[in-house]
Amino acid sequence: MFAIIDKLLLTHTPTWYRSPTVQTVTLGIVFFWVFAAYTTIQFYSSSTYGASLAADSVSAVYLTFTLTCLVSPVIINLWGCRLSMFLGVLGYAALVLVSLIYFLYGGEDVLWARRLVVLGGAVLGCGASTLWTAQGRLILQYASRAEELEAFSSQIQNGEERKSNTQTGKLMGLFWAIFQCSSLVGGSISFVYYNRKPEGSTALYSVFLGFIIMGALFTQLLLPPSMLQNTHAKKVDQLKEKKDIEMISESTPLNADSGAEYERAESQTTNNEIVMCEDLSHQSWWQEAQGTLNMFFTKKMLYLSPLFFYTGFNQPYQQATFGNRFFTRRTIGAELIIFHAMEIIGAIVCGRFLDRQGKNTDADRRKRAIICLGAFVIINFTGNAFAFIQECAAKQAKQDNMDIQIDIADVRVISPSLAFACWGLADATIQVYCYWLMGGFYTSGSDHARAVG
Repeated sequence: MFAIIDKLLLTHTPTWYRSPTVQTVTLGIVFFWVFAAYTTIQFYSSSTYGASLAADSVSAVYLTFTLTCLVSPVIINLWGCRLSMFLGVLGYAALVLVSLIYFLYGGEDVLWARRLVVLGGAVLGCGASTLWTAQGRLILQYASRAEELEAFSSQIQNGEERKSNTQTGKLMGLFWAIFQCSSLVGGSISFVYYNRKPEGSTALYSVFLGFIIMGALFTQLLLPPSMLQNTHAKKVDQLKEKKDIEMISESTPLNADSGAEYERAESQTTNNEIVMCEDLSHQSWWQEAQGTLNMFFTKKMLYLSPLFFYTGFNQPYQQATFGNRFFTRRTIGAELIIFHAMEIIGAIVCGRFLDRQGKNTDADRRKRAIICLGAFVIINFTGNAFAFIQECAAKQAKQDNMDIQIDIADVRVISPSLAFACWGLADATIQVYCYWLMGGFYTSGSDHARAVG
């Protein structure tokens, strides 16, 4: 089925659609649809399901997500990114579907309906691990392909081989910015909706289900990295033909070296040709699983593990615990907008900084990496400082029998809002930074999937 879709895309899509940048935008749109729904659902889980059921459902999500992350690279490497992402998105649809059943036929007092929501959370966790691992492999392969195409174009135009600039930061920053736009939309919907109605409804969740199905459909518009081309492919072909004519017209011994060099460039033109297939693994399930476990204990992954731990550990407190404790329902929508607006800014700035034009030496890249990591530490510390101030103020408010929840019209909202802004900026910085490092550490698609998983 996917081969047929690839052929249709190949024959009906222009060259610009087959560029790494446009495909990164398409990948971002997939996540935009899915998370415009899910971010709002997660943020308002306590208000929608009640504190106890929300806690059980979220626990099921993170438990199955953690466990299946160990096997998701195997699935992606054997089945491919597009199929895996399609199935992963359907996992998100499962939670929305059971939530609709919960609203229509259940409630907090109906045991089977509560268990169904927890089961939906467990299915979502499995789908999330598959979706995010496939996304990680795909974005790193898009970046790798972009670097190959840039090097090839440079060789054809300038007649010399040189190391191309990295593209992972820019493409990951672009993807992350589009992905975070989903939360701006979700935050706006929730700000308007929950300002009028304090709980979830079948109408709202039907809209969310439509969003997620759109995300699943958009996975079929993604192209394998081997199908990507330069946006100026025609110009490159013209230069290649011109150089071919020049090399044929001059056949003296003095040009032997340059002729050999051009033959090498000619042999690499296959890098710019379109191949309608994904780079799938031919190993067994057991061999793939062994490869993932072996990578887990390498020195590079052990160095990255504290950063991975932070990216998964921070948001449950920041958004679910901190946000639900200190903000009214409509204020949460506004805080979502602040948090994810800073995510967008941070992703674009960080990605461009890491991939900026320069000497492109190891020392230069190491310097950029240290600066980026230092900026993350400072920004995250600042956000935690504002959160600590708010925690102390809430403790005092409880002693004085005052309400600790803050409305957007209250001047006290400034300090926790600044915490949210810093956290959003810090999260975008560390996410792009991690992908940039993995793009430099590993080159094959299978290793990309294992590293992300």
